[in-house]
Amino acid sequence: MAASIASMTARLVSKLSLGNEPVDLGNLKCPKKGFVMPRFYLVGRLNSARAVTFDSFKVVVRSMWRLSTPVEVQPRGDRFLFTFANERDLNRVKNGGPWGYQRVMILINDYDGLFDIIAVPLDFVWIWMEIEGLPAALTTTPTTKLIGETIGEVLQVDHPNINKGVARVRLTLPLNNPVRLERRIRMSYW
Repeated sequence: MAASIASMTARLVSKLSLGNEPVDLGNLKCPKKGFVMPRFYLVGRLNSARAVTFDSFKVVVRSMWRLSTPVEVQPRGDRFLFTFANERDLNRVKNGGPWGYQRVMILINDYDGLFDIIAVPLDFVWIWMEIEGLPAALTTTPTTKLIGETIGEVLQVDHPNINKGVARVRLTLPLNNPVRLERRIRMSYW
């Protein structure tokens, strides 16, 4: 195993170039362990063109998210790479939003850690929406999902509260479509 890693490394070094041209590394076969960092990533950017003080942003984000382990924040052009040590912290950030910094929304999306960070779309926001005034017979998960789909892509439906006639749904809302905050929906089920 050590010999194959050494030969693979030698082959890689022999093909590296300091020029601007792409280098063909051939068909490298990497061992399953040690070549990929076991981390969890999100990409984000501020929904504004104004400049931000990175150190201040990093401190505020770490404090606001209240995670069990520190999150690493790296600037990447107009975007930020958030690296989490565990999936629980990543899910807390994804499910707890929307997040903001100095009255500007932080747009976030999943990132696999492999491809170009610029290719990750950041033209939407994940948001929880509360649906009120549902009759007891319609306070169900399918009804909540159906209503949510009239507004955006449904990601998750919280357990509806039949006693209060309230349901919550997590949506993906595109930033280029205006959203009415109050809406009346008439339903027929016959």
